[in-house]
This record gives sequence, structure tokens and C-alpha cells, in this order.
Amino acid sequence: MSRLGFGAYQIGRVAGQKYASVGSPMPNEAEAELLLHGVLDLGITLIDTAPAYGLSEERIGKYIGNRRDEYNLVTKVGELTVEGTCTFDFSSQGMRKSIEQSLRALQTEYVDCILLHAPPTDLAVLHETDAVETLQQFQQEGKTKTIGFSGKTVQAQEEAIAWSDVMMIEYSIANQSNTEIIASAFASDITVLYKKVLNSGHLESREALEFVAKKTPSDAVFVKHCAVIGSSKLDRMAQNTQLFNELE
Repeated sequence: MSRLGFGAYQIGRVAGQKYASVGSPMPNEAEAELLLHGVLDLGITLIDTAPAYGLSEERIGKYIGNRRDEYNLVTKVGELTVEGTCTFDFSSQGMRKSIEQSLRALQTEYVDCILLHAPPTDLAVLHETDAVETLQQFQQEGKTKTIGFSGKTVQAQEEAIAWSDVMMIEYSIANQSNTEIIASAFASDITVLYKKVLNSGHLESREALEFVAKKTPSDAVFVKHCAVIGSSKLDRMAQNTQLFNELE
């Protein structure tokens, strides 16, 4: 796994109001193809996607499905985007339908990780649904190598440590509130994917990437991790990848 991963949000839909890139057009088919191949050619070996990211899964399968052995593929279950509106379904039936659709779109028989794509009420998902058990079934069936949690609250993330192989946790120079959760995850031999490293595009790249790049394996706590960043432009990804490598 590369220390820098690609978040495939923007190749699937136009970013919402919370993103600095609001108003920028979604890449067309040719641009998406160029971007995905370019990301792999940069040496990035982790791609993060989700059904909620619109065309993202379909484009990944269409353009780099034939390079499947070159990257770790992470997708999610629980959140969907239907006609531009986010909806959640953590029922066993809904999650199974979701992952089967994802595998078809991604043109693969398995993914490397499935994460619960939790809403702000993430603790209720863990307590009131069979979502975790359903994920474990997917793992037993060979649909995924690992399972994990992409949550919101400290309490839910703490509880997810007990069963997760991988956790996607918000972490940046602007938001260090999850530092203790990350430390606990590493202590439990969990791989951590940092999300919102650039604070949804609102941080300057050098400062933001330097912060996570300096968390090297020499730091006992911050060992198994990958900083996931996204862009709709290949040249931007190339610049940030080069910067990150220099900062390491």
C-alpha cells in the first residue's frame, strides 16, 4: 500500500458546497480515463471509492479494471446517492444489493476493503442494525479481504476498533481531534486511511501534506497508514504526489 492514496470522489460527481472545488465540472470520460491511469502510473496503489460517489465505481471498472492487480481497492456500503440525494440503507438486504452492484461496476470479483459509510448517527448504525455482521459475511464469502469503518463520532469509532481491519478516520493539521483514536487503532494492528487530509480542499497542499508525511514509521503510533487525497485534475495529483514524496 502506498503512503498516499487516491480518493475517487470527484471523478464521479460534482463536489458539494462543503468542498473548495464547488462549481468545477466533473471530468468527462476522456479526462477520467487519463486521470485514473495517471494515478496508477504515479505509483499510487490505493483507490478509495463508494456507491455514493456517482459514476466513480463505474469509471474505475471501465478504465482500470484491466489493471486490477496494481492497486488496493476500497469501496463502501450504507450510503447511496439517488437522483442527487443522499440516502442510507444498512439493512442486510440493502447492503448485499449495494456490494453486488459495486462489484459489477468495478468489474472485479472482490475488493480489498469494504467500509461502512456511516452517517452522523453512526453509533445507531452499530447498535441498531446488522451492518457489522453483514460485513463479516461478505468477508467470509470472499467479496472482500478486509472490512472496516468510516465514521463520524469518537464513540462509534472507539467501538469499531473491536471488529475493524481498516478504519478511515478524519485527520489533518486542521482537525487533530481523532489522534487518540488513530493511536488506539494502530495499537490494535488496524490499518488507518486518513480522510480530509486537505480539509476538503481548504488547506494549502504543502502544509497539509507535510503534516501527514512527517508521521513516518519512526513514530511508534503512526505506522500503518495511508493519506487519501483526491482531485479532478491529473496535473494536480502529480504535483501533490511529488510534494508528498519529497516531504517524506
